[in-house]
Amino acid sequence: MKVHLHFTFGPVQGFVAQARRTRDLYAGSFLLSHLALKAMEAAANAQGDVILPEFKTIKALGNHPHAIAPNRFVAEFKDEESAAKAGRAAAAALREEWQRIAETVWDSFLIEAAKVGCGTRQIWEHQIQNFWEIAWAVGDEKDTDLLDRRKNWRTPPLTHQPGDHCTLMGQWQELSGFFRSKDRQSQDRFWEAVRKGMQNQLDLEEDERLCAIAFVKRLFPVVAKAAIGRDLDMENWPSTVSIAAVPWLKRIKTADTKVLDLCRAYADMVRYEPGALVRGTRRIRALQDFPASAGEFPYLSGNFLNRTALKNERGTPLKQEALRPELLEELHKLEKETDDRAGNFYGLLLMDGDSMGKLIREHGAGQVASCLTGFASQAPDLIEKADAGGVCVYAGGDDVLAMLPLDTALATVVTVRQAYREAFRTNGISQATISAGLVFAHYRCAFSRVLAYAHELLDDVAKDGAGRDAIAIGVLKPGGVTCQWAQKFDDFSKNGTNCFEPLVRAYEKEATRESRGLSSSFLYNLRERFAELFDDKGAHSAGCNAGAPQTEDAPFDNETLTDLFVAEYLHGCLDKDPRKANEQREAAKKLMSQLIAVCWQADARYPNQRRFDLDGARLVKFLALDGKEGAE
Repeated sequence: MKVHLHFTFGPVQGFVAQARRTRDLYAGSFLLSHLALKAMEAAANAQGDVILPEFKTIKALGNHPHAIAPNRFVAEFKDEESAAKAGRAAAAALREEWQRIAETVWDSFLIEAAKVGCGTRQIWEHQIQNFWEIAWAVGDEKDTDLLDRRKNWRTPPLTHQPGDHCTLMGQWQELSGFFRSKDRQSQDRFWEAVRKGMQNQLDLEEDERLCAIAFVKRLFPVVAKAAIGRDLDMENWPSTVSIAAVPWLKRIKTADTKVLDLCRAYADMVRYEPGALVRGTRRIRALQDFPASAGEFPYLSGNFLNRTALKNERGTPLKQEALRPELLEELHKLEKETDDRAGNFYGLLLMDGDSMGKLIREHGAGQVASCLTGFASQAPDLIEKADAGGVCVYAGGDDVLAMLPLDTALATVVTVRQAYREAFRTNGISQATISAGLVFAHYRCAFSRVLAYAHELLDDVAKDGAGRDAIAIGVLKPGGVTCQWAQKFDDFSKNGTNCFEPLVRAYEKEATRESRGLSSSFLYNLRERFAELFDDKGAHSAGCNAGAPQTEDAPFDNETLTDLFVAEYLHGCLDKDPRKANEQREAAKKLMSQLIAVCWQADARYPNQRRFDLDGARLVKFLALDGKEGAE
């Protein structure tokens, strides 16, 4: 009889999601993956066969620049005693590796500063030793839910901490040990001593006071060579504002000589400003092979490409503040010449396989692992290829985490979903599905907030609300969520494209006067006239009393909705020639049918049916404008 060891550790969200910058997200994901591989290696060395994921295959992949291992695994043994011994060995190996990495960070950055702290070493040891929750269970190979049952009676460590708390992971005490309300000077002296020991002052900003876990996550990439034996290119991760600028940069890449000369001149003006030249954009393949005549323009930080960011004195400091108006004027010239500008929004994508336990029960862990390994080996290239222009943070098992430019995000989701399904189909499993949560976030939104919303979209909206095999999309601005939409993947994606693409093209045709399409005024009028009928939140913001929600068993069927929308679309525009007027009606019906299709969306409040919501129309406008609405 074969015996399986099921192993997991966390908290994943508490470690990865609490990130202030893309570097934190990368470091947290990579470190989690590294610890998982150490635990798997210990289980394999204890005469086990790690079958989920395929440890041997993952190990053979070499030094990936992103995280590749999930935080749980299944290993096969000949008997329970061997499996239990391996479980203890895996837990010990994980803790030992974590402790070793933490000590490397301590010795490099805190050993001297701790002398002016108040119990810093004690705080450090308590937090490092009590952070990870490790759970494992041993049982028959058919007992696939053992680990879930084991976790139901776990006793999580107490995390109530005294003193001032970490500015990144708020449930943990910051390392100085001083109370800011009583001894601000001593606390500031401690953190100033920490910063003095760093070569790059941007590693720790002046307002950051971190706990041990956040400190390890932030500084781990700096000492990676000493800690884990390999360098991590910590500077090669673009900021959110840089990713938001990618659509504009791609258009500039094919611009004429006059534009490229302006680019070079602007880059020459700002290149010596603090943080102006970054390596992060070099990771974005869409920006590679930029014309040499543009100089160092494609390597500029997004802070110097985005007008809002450049106006921010604190976010984009200059050597001489008096130069800021001149830089803004030069940037404006470039925007005017290209008739475009850097955007404010980027996409954060989370994808997760559906009903994995059921698949394992029906097809076995080995076969499922083979499918997942095939998918995980493809996903990074699909996300980072030139026409996608994204950055893969994590691709391991059935999970994906990536940052994407707004203009390619939807197409990339379709491609990754197709790859997932194909990886299973080639192994004879046709029913495997994956769900996605995609946030279009303003670059000024706190990263932890964006990640939390992405998980909400994935778990609560796409999986629980839409019933899995679905995508949920939300637009997040500093003031909150302005638009949310969800549909089954089969409705979202057909024939290799997505349901928004023809509507976005129609909007662009109207904007360029190429032909009659969709306009901002038409979409606005739809919301103003009909929101009240559909219990749309636009009605509330307009001061109306919303009516009953419009679901598929409500009075308005698709034919009635089409007639309503066509009447609004053609109001005052019908040609006097009956033949031409009829052609107008037919074209309008086709376009309105496409628009109505994206306004139907899944909603957990209405099981087994869809709800009509004008958020679909809002999303069309947002996508067509690359999120560049108004003066924002």
